[in-house]
Amino acid sequence: MPPATSTPDPADYWLRSWRALWQLAPQNLTQPILPGWTLNINSNNSSSPQTEADVLNRHSYGRQLGRIGDVLAVLVAAQPRAVQQGEAATEFLTMKREIDAIKTRGAAQRIEQLAGDVERLLAQGDAQLERQLREALQRVLAA
Repeated sequence: MPPATSTPDPADYWLRSWRALWQLAPQNLTQPILPGWTLNINSNNSSSPQTEADVLNRHSYGRQLGRIGDVLAVLVAAQPRAVQQGEAATEFLTMKREIDAIKTRGAAQRIEQLAGDVERLLAQGDAQLERQLREALQRVLAA
């Protein structure tokens, strides 16, 4: 009589597969904020690392800090002159202006890159693509 072959348990296979995949997931999440700076999120410094990683997938630390800075600048501007001219406020506003200047320079560099990309696309001689590019640029410039 041939030996009985056992049918693999699908639940066991599923659990082993997920366990193997889970081991591939990073144990730490590192996101650069400023050159030379990083924040590491792991089970040692977050009560909910997965929630924090989910938030970062939606809103980076840079975006979060930028929005906080924008609101704080509005709140400082609404304060009496003595508060606006205080050391903490002036240092914050100086930092905010420097950050805004860096963002402006970055946007200008991206526009230069975009111009080069548009030139490369136009060089293909595709009339329909050229029309789409012109319409898209006109919409942006009309806004």
